[in-house]
Amino acid sequence: MVTKSPNGTQAEGIALPVNVDKGLSTPLPDQLTQELRRLISEGTLRPGDAVPSSRRLAKHLGISRGSVETAYAQLAVEGFLIAAERSATRINPDLPAASTTVRPKRRVPDSPRRRLRNYVDLRPGFGGDDPLREPAFRRAWRESLDLDPGPIDPLGQPRARWAIADYLRLTRGMAVDPDEIILTSGSRDGLRLLLSLGVSGSIAVENPGFPGLRQAMTDQQLVPLDLDGSSPARADVAAAVVTPNHQFPHGTPMPVDQRARLLDWAARGNVLIVEDDYDSEARFTRTVLPTLFDLASSTGSSAQVVHIGTFSALLTSAVSTGYVIARGPISEELMSLRAALGPAYSPILQMAIASYLGSGGLRRRISRGRRRLRAAEDVVSEIGPIPGLVHEGRTLVIETSQARAESLLRELAERGILVASLARGWTGGDEIRHGLVIAHSNVEAPALREALGAVKSLLSRIQS
Repeated sequence: MVTKSPNGTQAEGIALPVNVDKGLSTPLPDQLTQELRRLISEGTLRPGDAVPSSRRLAKHLGISRGSVETAYAQLAVEGFLIAAERSATRINPDLPAASTTVRPKRRVPDSPRRRLRNYVDLRPGFGGDDPLREPAFRRAWRESLDLDPGPIDPLGQPRARWAIADYLRLTRGMAVDPDEIILTSGSRDGLRLLLSLGVSGSIAVENPGFPGLRQAMTDQQLVPLDLDGSSPARADVAAAVVTPNHQFPHGTPMPVDQRARLLDWAARGNVLIVEDDYDSEARFTRTVLPTLFDLASSTGSSAQVVHIGTFSALLTSAVSTGYVIARGPISEELMSLRAALGPAYSPILQMAIASYLGSGGLRRRISRGRRRLRAAEDVVSEIGPIPGLVHEGRTLVIETSQARAESLLRELAERGILVASLARGWTGGDEIRHGLVIAHSNVEAPALREALGAVKSLLSRIQS
């Protein structure tokens, strides 16, 4: 049966729960009239809804078309139905909604088209050009619909794992076997997968540190990690989560000698190192530093390192995709758990990511980001001194008082400029610092120039 909704679109396969019995003494038109009144009173049929054509309903119920037309005519006389020439017969839209219905009235959620951003997003991990509007990304999506992903592999489709391994070889210099890769729906998913194996102790985190992964560890006991070489204050640390390529808040990389000391400390204390490779692509003006995962292997360190990566920062959190790489017994445990839980995300999306990586689309996106950062550095120089600004790495950091920081965040947001709070990066304690963190390469030079001009103006006004 085909009915039509008020907006004129067809809804296939909707059968009204109408019951008529040819064996009863009550005439069929009367039975049908009673059934339709019941559906209206219960709210199954609502004001403005179209009812099936007399021909279609008669065929569906196995009765004559004349019986249906008689019932419709009676309901029209009573004011329940409205018939118009060359138009579907509908429930009278002026009828009050059923007050005795036990079914809540539901409205189909809107699916608006994606809108262009009307704000400047300078928060780390956000901004950049929209990949969902990028021709290469859209082409990868179309191609994925024409490809057969094959049998579903809960660890990740083979083609996607191979594409990620090749991408890491070209962009990170990592020699990874595709079979060592486990697909996840992002860094947090990868970390939660790892934590699900059980951590018998506290977890050391950078302080300050990037707050993203910390949100996935709210049920764990966290302690500050001293990256200057000394071990954490507690002796029961079982794991350490670090972001060696983007030390919060300045975005500076962890030097190689410090990475070596961290691995040595982890090996001596049997501490699991969780390496979040966040922002590894932002090597715009510096040489490639080895990952902790590779460094442990190349130096013969006995430290156990689990490497976590994501494409969400490069693409968008709406395309939550990532991976975990591990070796040894912990790798087998992670694979068993992932296999039990099933795929982290759709095999169709996995094929789209594989096509995008294989076509070089993501590498070209990284190149655009590099050009944007070089232009952003020129804008920072052009703007001139900004009160309280510290610029040592990939982000701009402005330290100020808590009250001023909160005021700045609020006033900038009112102007359509989003920046991050410096305080969110601290693990805790009495030494929390306040201010702004600005990812200045998120936008093109003209938008950045205007945004930094607003920041400078507000800071000068506040401090004058």
